[in-house]
Amino acid sequence: LCRSRRRGVNSAPYCTASSIESSRLPAASHRRMLQRLVCLLLVTGLTLMERTSPTHAFSAAVPTSVTSPELKTKMEETVLRYFTGVTEKDSKKIRSCFGETATIRDVCGLNDSTRTVPSEDLVERCMDFVTAHPDCVVNFHYGPECGRTNDWIVAHWYETGTWTGESCGLKPTNEPMAVEGQTRFLVDPESLKITDFVVTRTFTEWEEAFLEKQRSEQQ
Repeated sequence: LCRSRRRGVNSAPYCTASSIESSRLPAASHRRMLQRLVCLLLVTGLTLMERTSPTHAFSAAVPTSVTSPELKTKMEETVLRYFTGVTEKDSKKIRSCFGETATIRDVCGLNDSTRTVPSEDLVERCMDFVTAHPDCVVNFHYGPECGRTNDWIVAHWYETGTWTGESCGLKPTNEPMAVEGQTRFLVDPESLKITDFVVTRTFTEWEEAFLEKQRSEQQ
C-alpha cells in the first residue's frame, strides 16, 4: 500500500485498488482536461508576473520584510536543498528542510484547501513520486529567490524524467514526463525550516492516475 494514504495528505495517492466505471470516464477526463488548462493558465500568468515584477508578485500576502539579505540567502538555500533532495532522491535531505509539520495549499490538487500535515507525510509523498520517476531532475526557470519586500521565496521550476518505476501499485508506462509549476515558500528565519508553501502546477501521468483513484474513492 502507498505509505502516504495513512493520514490523508491531499496530493498523496490512494493505493487501494479501485476501478473507475466506464460511464464516468468521459466526464472525468473532461474535468481533468479543464483542470489542466486552468493550471497551465495560472502557471503562465504567474510567469508573466514574475517577469514584470518578480519580487512583488506576492507582496500583499505577508507584511513588509525586515529580514537581512544574509538571512534571506540562508532561507533560499533551505528551499534549494528541498528541490535538490528530490533530484537526488534523498529522503533525509528533504526531511531536513521541514519541522514537525508544514502548511500546504496545492492550488491544482483534488483538495485545494490550506491544511497542515506531518512533514513525514510530505517526505513519503515525494519518495512515492521519485520511485515512479527514478530519473527525474528538477531545474528552474526562476529562483528560488526571496522577495525584496516580503519573505516569500518563489521558485518557477520544471521537472523531466520517465515513468519507469512501479509506485503505489501503478505499473509504469515507460513514457517520458515533463511538468512545471510555481511554488512559494515561507521559511522560519530562526530554524530555517519550511513552514508554509503554495504550489500551482501541472501533473504527470502518474499523478493523474492517482487523482482518478482519489475521485473514485470519494464517490
